[in-house]
Amino acid sequence: MAELNKLTEEELDNISGGMIFNSAVVEGSDPNYPWEVLDNNNCNVLGRFPSRDAAIKYANSFGKNPYNAQEVDWATVQRLRANPNVNC
Repeated sequence: MAELNKLTEEELDNISGGMIFNSAVVEGSDPNYPWEVLDNNNCNVLGRFPSRDAAIKYANSFGKNPYNAQEVDWATVQRLRANPNVNC
């Protein structure tokens, strides 16, 4: 399956990413692409994927940051969005 909303190389230059989040718990999320990779600094969505494995692979592409591929819950996503640049 194709990956949705994957950022370009230019957009990735200013990103620290990739926590993963299963958005199926959020009303209105895409049931075909429930797994999201999130920017570690502000929880903006960097990409949406059909499987956890695909999300992990993309999240790990951001390097060896200990937060990359860390799965987070909805409460953490909301907290980080309310307090950008604060890691878990």
